[in-house]
Amino acid sequence: MYFKKINKAFLWLKRKVILLIAAFMVGISNVIYQEEKMINGNFIKTEQKQEEDSD
Repeated sequence: MYFKKINKAFLWLKRKVILLIAAFMVGISNVIYQEEKMINGNFIKTEQKQEEDSD
């Protein structure tokens, strides 16, 4: 009986720790994505050819 309570408490704690770790990882990935978007810009990059005069 006593061991069932300890086991149940341990499983509850384990779930909460895994949930916190997953939330932390999602938060960090969002921060990295936002920084990359801010640095590189979020616009379509087009190349333009410079035409030379053949006079």
